[in-house]
Amino acid sequence: MDNVFDLISRVIPIFLLLGLGYLIKISRFLTAKTIDDLKKIVVTFALPSALFITFLNVELDFNIFVFALIIFGFNTLAIFWGKFTGRYFHQDHPYFQFLIPGYEYGMLGLSLFAGAYGLENAGAIALADLGHEFFIWFLFVPLLMNTVTSKTSVKGVIGNFLKSPVIIGIMLGILFNLLGLNELLYENWITSSVMTTLDFLANLVVPLILIVIGYGIQLQKSSFKELGIVLLARLGFWMPIFLLLNYLIIPLFFPFGKMFTHALFTLFILPPAFIIPVFMSKEDKKEETYIHNMLTGYTLVSMIIFAVYFIFSQV
Repeated sequence: MDNVFDLISRVIPIFLLLGLGYLIKISRFLTAKTIDDLKKIVVTFALPSALFITFLNVELDFNIFVFALIIFGFNTLAIFWGKFTGRYFHQDHPYFQFLIPGYEYGMLGLSLFAGAYGLENAGAIALADLGHEFFIWFLFVPLLMNTVTSKTSVKGVIGNFLKSPVIIGIMLGILFNLLGLNELLYENWITSSVMTTLDFLANLVVPLILIVIGYGIQLQKSSFKELGIVLLARLGFWMPIFLLLNYLIIPLFFPFGKMFTHALFTLFILPPAFIIPVFMSKEDKKEETYIHNMLTGYTLVSMIIFAVYFIFSQV
């Protein structure tokens, strides 16, 4: 029983930080612009720092890159599943198909996982997410942009990829890791000072992201039915994939540990990518409201599922 209470105590801070964010909103302690500025700090500095450190210190091998291709493939398949379920459930939203593939790893997955399992175990979910990052920038975003305008260039896609602070953090972490520079960075007094600074920034990720997400919580009762359809279509795709990977493919071909199982489950229950509204047409207010409602509602459901899974998986 003490173990159960200990596990619950590790989840409660996540919801307290979310509650703090919502309290800041309703009390008008901070404006929406200030929260947007905090989000910029997270996305531009804190999150890339955390990802750089994670990929710098994680053990990379050939299996990880093969698994990344598998995740890329399943996300590609999810696009077609989105089109099929959209027609099946008679969804007239042009962006419905983009609510099935992709996961909000950066602004939710990492903070949830690190908050519960510890930042020292964040490498597991970072490795599970690797193929998804390439999917988002090389297939998801171009298709999303093509929904708004047909003028999508290869140059623009590569440019967005290379300019993303998150991608820069991941790629530099992988590069320095493969070059065997991880220990050297901590031994030299100059680079160790830089690494300490990055550690400080990385520690901001969990609290700031959860506060920002809590601030953005908004639900409309009229959207509950549509949210139910998205949940059914999305979880109906990703949960069977999780079972297939965890109980068949991974045991047979990949020597990953138990923490990777937790990471994979966390990844697959996450809400769709928060990047969707960024590339939507700003003139279509109805669709913009729909996407925001789906992302908010799915985020709350994801956190509840994660909390329950975390407690029972550790008992």
